[in-house]
Amino acid sequence: MPSNKHAVIRYRIIDRCLRNPMRRYPSKDYLRRQISEQLFGEGSEGISVSSVEKDLLAMREDAALGYNAPIRYHKVHKGYYYDDPDYSIDGMGLTEQDSQALREAAGVLTLFTDIPVFANLKEAIEKISTRFSLSDDLGDPVVDQYVQFEQPVTTRGKEWIRPLYAAIVERRPVRFLYNNVYKNETREHQLDPYLLKEVRNKWYLIGWNNKYSNFTTYALDRITSLDTLATPFQYRRDFNPDDFYKYSTGIMEGDRPEEKVVLQVNGALSRLVRINPLHHSQKVLQEGTDEVRIELEVSITEEFIRQLLGFCNNIRVEKPASLRKRLRDELQRAMELNNP
Repeated sequence: MPSNKHAVIRYRIIDRCLRNPMRRYPSKDYLRRQISEQLFGEGSEGISVSSVEKDLLAMREDAALGYNAPIRYHKVHKGYYYDDPDYSIDGMGLTEQDSQALREAAGVLTLFTDIPVFANLKEAIEKISTRFSLSDDLGDPVVDQYVQFEQPVTTRGKEWIRPLYAAIVERRPVRFLYNNVYKNETREHQLDPYLLKEVRNKWYLIGWNNKYSNFTTYALDRITSLDTLATPFQYRRDFNPDDFYKYSTGIMEGDRPEEKVVLQVNGALSRLVRINPLHHSQKVLQEGTDEVRIELEVSITEEFIRQLLGFCNNIRVEKPASLRKRLRDELQRAMELNNP
């Protein structure tokens, strides 16, 4: 890759380092090592400290780049930081060099989308490739006028993925502040981390909570600070990532006992659930033109109940009776709340 493409990548690596809350005030040598490892592989010398100095200067003062990055040197901590904590070059849009680097990278990645290891990335790679197929300019307003790509609701919390992954691999507990939106409080939690999971563009952490003696799920976008503890934890052999969500239809309550649920589905929804099952365990017991009777083996969680409430005018719960009563009670409360 030409050196100018390397420069694009180096600037973004520096930007990530300066915004990393887990490693504040990176030194020039630290930045050099990060760039070298990410460009040329671990243990590589890669680039010199003088190259890092030139990159920092370019990000601050090069008018052609247009970053005007508020990079400062902290004399006490002997490292660099952004004077504006909200600054990122991500907010500056893409330069022509950025677009060319992305175009080349996307072209290479599309050659590997059928390899199993890339299965989870295929959709993202194809989305980038589709965008470039419509226009060479990623910021082309004409494309935005006539084509709408799905946008994630939030990107918060992704900065915790790397340190949490390291903690999982090294089996080290983590301590973090967590904002519970339901209780409207922020509290400190300690967890033995086991799994990171992405659901609908949001990331979650699943781990063993010694205080409550169970596996608990936390949304990464509600974590406000994170520390990794030194003493490793004893890994529980009863945890199986593939089985943990086997009977779940959601994310927040994965480790719950399963129950058999029988539903009578009517109208257009009966055709939809045959095409898009409510759960992988779904079995068709009986079907007609505008109705279908299905059986599911699922954990009856709050998320599952909310899903059924969204279909309540086309679904009758036959089993279990406790679920039928719960839906009836929820609908009664909704009617009372919305009475004039």
